[in-house]
Amino acid sequence: MSTPPAQSGGFILSPPPSSVTSAITNANSELPHPRSTPLKPGGTKESAFIRYVDDRLLRIQRRFAKRETPSLNGDDAEKDAAAIWDSVQGYKSMREACKDLEELLGVVWVSGTPGLQIPYLISLALLLTTIIAGMPANPKQLFRVLAKLDHAFASLLQGKDVDSGERLPGFENRRGVSGTEKVRIRSLVERTRRSVMESLKSGELDNADESDEEDNDDAEKMDVDGDDDLEGELILEGDGPYAPGQEEESWEMQIARVYDRTMVELGDSLETPNIGIITEG
Repeated sequence: MSTPPAQSGGFILSPPPSSVTSAITNANSELPHPRSTPLKPGGTKESAFIRYVDDRLLRIQRRFAKRETPSLNGDDAEKDAAAIWDSVQGYKSMREACKDLEELLGVVWVSGTPGLQIPYLISLALLLTTIIAGMPANPKQLFRVLAKLDHAFASLLQGKDVDSGERLPGFENRRGVSGTEKVRIRSLVERTRRSVMESLKSGELDNADESDEEDNDDAEKMDVDGDDDLEGELILEGDGPYAPGQEEESWEMQIARVYDRTMVELGDSLETPNIGIITEG
């Protein structure tokens, strides 16, 4: 596919189209192509990126907290905080929350900076687990976001894209995911699997038709691409929940595959070392 033209001083970066023969998981887990080099440590782009992602994370947390309108009976000292709180609209469905998480996941991935990708992806995954436990599930959107997180974690653990085999930026001279980060990832994987199963078993589902909700025409924009041949704003455009012509899997099958690629990459790397008395033969 030819490179799309620049628009409004930027470039449109969309996930590549899935192959007709791709598995459903792969079709749902496509991520935008990352920038070719990591963000410069301490640079203006890195600072802008951190501010942007932190702000978006906080906004998602606030919208989730306001899924039920809280009581704001406070004194004058709380008026400013209340005004900020009132300016944020709470989530009406898990679909809305998953959409925000997916968009932010795309921005984090495009940064091509492992030192930022790993901690922010862990934060996103933990936030998603909290949302799963606090809202009726929307299976399509939920499994879509989980598939993308699985793709991202598995690729970072391997140091290359698990679908394309392309080496990820920032891993040339880096040791990769640390042992502590692996422990955190495995913990959140186990916690998420339990949360997904409990959520779907509860029978409380968000069955809102996606066509009933307003589409957001404003694409997420974040200027993180500093390559000489690709300077400008990042515009992420999402595709549909499932690839055309592909049948949806049963929930049972999809639950069984939550973070399965990540667990494969973790493998036995976190085995508990043998502790005991060693004697000479």
